[in-house]
Amino acid sequence: MRWLCLHGRGTSAQIFEMQTARIREALGRDHEFVFVNGTVPTEPDVGAEAIADEFFGYVAHNIEQDQDLCDNMIEFVESQGPFDGIMGFSEGGTVGAMMLVEDARHGSFGGFKCAVFFSAAPPFDPDLVRSGVVKSVDPDTDGVKLAIPTAHIWSRKAGADEIEVHQRLSQLCDERVREVFLHDLGHDVPGSKSDEGLAGTLRAIEHVIENAMDSR
Repeated sequence: MRWLCLHGRGTSAQIFEMQTARIREALGRDHEFVFVNGTVPTEPDVGAEAIADEFFGYVAHNIEQDQDLCDNMIEFVESQGPFDGIMGFSEGGTVGAMMLVEDARHGSFGGFKCAVFFSAAPPFDPDLVRSGVVKSVDPDTDGVKLAIPTAHIWSRKAGADEIEVHQRLSQLCDERVREVFLHDLGHDVPGSKSDEGLAGTLRAIEHVIENAMDSR
């Protein structure tokens, strides 16, 4: 499978490669991972300065730039794809979810078969953003938007408000092909810091891959 990988805010593609190294190693050589930097320069996230020299995000918090975000990501997928899955951490996962909502509503521009979200939130509604309104997709009013297999991985040690945000993203996804795993690592991607967290993460991702393969 070929994965589009989107990093967290205040980090970079290089850092996300490092964060996911153990996961990618375990998944094996049948998978290709394409890491893409955001285009918005940011301040570094905690600890990022020790690893990299440049730090990015995808969301500009400027309506004109954010109106172009989804279309720019679509152009990247169309020029560099196809991709089978999206793997995103934090803001990168949220942007990935926005692309999948766009894909589900307006036709398959990417052919995505599955997604893995680490500590991500519900996405901006791409249709509303294009009209100048920044509002997240809401499972209470919009219902299930994503029918493809998804994995949702976050920390059980997160604050109640943060956990609710992660849960709301999961509620936008079809529960029949949805995997949820909670770890003890805080706002992070499970890897070398926890064998238990890594094992649970891999089980969730492998189930998602199996479901995606079965749906072909």
